[in-house]
Amino acid sequence: MLRMLDKAEAISDDELRKGFTQFQMQFPLELPADPDSAEYRKAQMKLYEWLHGKPYSVANEVSAFDVQSAASRPFPFYTESPQTVGNHIISIGHLIRTLNLPPKSSILEFGPGWGNTTVWLARMGYDVTAVDIEQNFVDLIRERARRKSLQVNAMQGDFSMIHRFERRFDAVLFFECFHHCSDHQSLIAGLDRVIAPGGKAVFAAEPITDDFPIPWGLRLDGESLWAIRKNGWLELGFQETYFRALLARHGWDLTKSVCPETPWGVIFTATRRSS
Repeated sequence: MLRMLDKAEAISDDELRKGFTQFQMQFPLELPADPDSAEYRKAQMKLYEWLHGKPYSVANEVSAFDVQSAASRPFPFYTESPQTVGNHIISIGHLIRTLNLPPKSSILEFGPGWGNTTVWLARMGYDVTAVDIEQNFVDLIRERARRKSLQVNAMQGDFSMIHRFERRFDAVLFFECFHHCSDHQSLIAGLDRVIAPGGKAVFAAEPITDDFPIPWGLRLDGESLWAIRKNGWLELGFQETYFRALLARHGWDLTKSVCPETPWGVIFTATRRSS
């Protein structure tokens, strides 16, 4: 299947995405009963190791590209796919509209990747701090911000940094990145210390759905299998019921906003439960 995808990718990004839909694996359903247990996590990491060929490490979350070229044509534009570019732009517009933050608000963005949301939010005048595990993406965001004369605090780091920030933000943003977190329970536990009173956490375009057959774990669709096997990325999915219960245990209520015009249009917004 990887060889098939390599051939498809050589044709176009659209053909690659069509290839993703041609295969999947069945989920192993004999899992430890408690999704919060060490045994459950161990089972997921054992499956990852079998799929990728070696144990998971955050060092696997890397992407090689030329920063200067990517600053001119980052994803999705380099795909040259009207469908992919259009869907991505719609999803960011839906995100900004759903965030609905007052001018000059502060935003902590994890996993900004190519920096599209980062740059657009900064252009609106928001105070954006962006944290990415990949130094290339940090350099890319800095270069894109420089070209637009924008102020963006971009830094290299992983999700555990949520426990080390000494300031609070009006919003914490995850856009297509939360599902790469190897300890999502610790990350959720850290939200309260970095979100200002009245603030929110936003989970956009994340694989959180009650169609997912287990509480949380590796996704086994074609695209996820390709990403795990070829790139070593961690590709998790979450049952919506499980995710809501996890947030509730830490004092957060979730609202859901859906934009049906894009496959990346589902957003969950967490706000503190009123006493």
